[in-house]
Amino acid sequence: MRGLIRERYSDRAQATKLYLEMQIIFQKYRFWAMLLIIVCLQACVDPLELQIEAGQPKLVVSGMVTDHNDSTLNRVTLTWTAPFDSENKQVLVHPVLDAIVTLQDDQGASMPLYHGPRGVYQLMPDDYQVVQGRSYTLHIKLPDGRKYASRPELLRPVPALQGIGYEFKEFIDVVRNSAGMLVERRSKGFEVKAQVQDPSEQGNYYRWDTEGVFEFYSDVGDAPLPARCWSNMGSINTKVVTNDDRLVNGRYFEQPVVVVPADIPTKYRIKIRQFSLTAGAHEFLRLFNQQQSSVGSIFDPPPARINGNLYSLTDPEEQVIGYFSASAMTEDFIVIHRQLYAPFPGLPYAPPKGDCRYTFLYPNVTNERPIGF
Repeated sequence: MRGLIRERYSDRAQATKLYLEMQIIFQKYRFWAMLLIIVCLQACVDPLELQIEAGQPKLVVSGMVTDHNDSTLNRVTLTWTAPFDSENKQVLVHPVLDAIVTLQDDQGASMPLYHGPRGVYQLMPDDYQVVQGRSYTLHIKLPDGRKYASRPELLRPVPALQGIGYEFKEFIDVVRNSAGMLVERRSKGFEVKAQVQDPSEQGNYYRWDTEGVFEFYSDVGDAPLPARCWSNMGSINTKVVTNDDRLVNGRYFEQPVVVVPADIPTKYRIKIRQFSLTAGAHEFLRLFNQQQSSVGSIFDPPPARINGNLYSLTDPEEQVIGYFSASAMTEDFIVIHRQLYAPFPGLPYAPPKGDCRYTFLYPNVTNERPIGF
């Protein structure tokens, strides 16, 4: 490929530009994998939106089961891949409705997952029989009779978080600007780290996710209206965070998990959820991280094919997209007093006017004080 580019362009900069354009075209066909992981790792599983090449729709499965009896964690989303609607510039999502979804352990216990909105199937608290040390297999039967299954996933234990630390620092990221050039972007924020004591045995695999809640104030003047509210941002991770104990076996380590923004000089509560993984799930996520960190330069390694653990029982040749995982979970939180580090870069923060519950600036707003504030 590089030889062809040199033959057509004598100028090295033009050759590099052409190669980057070809990389972008190629990345179009791996885009589904990147979106898949992002959705898989949300505590609340949303329908998977895919932009892929035209062809026969494929079944997409994303979800997990945990050792916590919480239907917001123990759920699976089923959708069909769909082409991109270029005219309206949106991805078409087709949820799978009326499927029969069950979870089975290695001792024969079977648990139904009930159909909710948008192709989401949940394991309800009354049917929950999940314990550490057992292997779990997902079974799916579609209304037309087609059957699918996952490979068994062992629900491994996970050590408790030893604590959460953070550091206020400047970050330098390489991003692509509106002209398509790679440039440096500087920002400040709070790097939050999970503090972990790895067990003595080898072969431990981890994943971390977060939930962010921050307080903010509004200017109500003399009106008797709420002026202090909190916004629940949900998961604020911008990438999948995983690690293994290959280099830290049996030792204490700190894992950077997320960056809390330095924008509003108020308190920010960050909760970290720490999940166990199997070796297969970790490898799946490792390959995704390898692709996610790519900036599209000529020095990037070629993308690897990401294989999940779902397959068709009806047609061995049918491709199924996704990964179903089983994880133990532990969690903790810390409150960052951001006001102690202000002023922050940029324009000074100006409180919005009116009732803080109805400023419509932030999602999931409440004036009821959350734990930790």
